[in-house]
Amino acid sequence: MKKVNNILASKRAKAGLLITSALGSASAFAADHTAAIDAAGADATTNYTAVVTILITVAAVGFCIGMILSKMRN
Repeated sequence: MKKVNNILASKRAKAGLLITSALGSASAFAADHTAAIDAAGADATTNYTAVVTILITVAAVGFCIGMILSKMRN
């Protein structure tokens, strides 16, 4: 029985060491994605600006065509 207890104590110590080292090195394997997130934010801002510009342009063209047609009717 004493031999079994010594084996289990040894295995527990090794398992504890393995878990501790795995948790400690997990942060070393974590990738830094802040640059990708910042790039995605910049792309989103660019796309939003393009959509707003297109909407304003379409509204202006529609208004101008409406004005031209109303002047041609009179």
